[in-house]
Amino acid sequence: MLLFRFCHRGAALTHVVEFLLTGVLGAFLLMAGMVKFFEPFRTMFATQIELSGLPFPALARVAGQGGEISAGLLLLAVLLGTRKFTEAQVNTLFTSAVLLALAIMVVAIFVHLSPAVPAAVLPLQTKPPVLTVVIMLLLLLTAYLRRIRLRAE
Repeated sequence: MLLFRFCHRGAALTHVVEFLLTGVLGAFLLMAGMVKFFEPFRTMFATQIELSGLPFPALARVAGQGGEISAGLLLLAVLLGTRKFTEAQVNTLFTSAVLLALAIMVVAIFVHLSPAVPAAVLPLQTKPPVLTVVIMLLLLLTAYLRRIRLRAE
């Protein structure tokens, strides 16, 4: 319904793609953070953190999970709350979400590439951080499309 209304207004294709990517990334990050409350993902995530050698593993677990949930909620707030916030607030929320998610993805790449972390405890059970890099590229693409749209307005 929201997408139909959005597309019906005659929005540019880049705006529609930005809208879709913001929603998909927000939902994905929120889901990725929430799923870590449940087994087997809770144990897999804890094992990744422990074996990677990140400092303060308990804090790193909370920060990683909380960061994914926060970034997802911020992106969804940008998507759904455009009438409740000023344009400057929306831009701040969007930028914060993208930077937070990118920081989390950089740490995820470090964990993936850590020799002590076996593929069995990683998402998709693969050592190359393919999903992480795809998410990073989608975040950067969304930020780029947003920048194009804001410059055109």
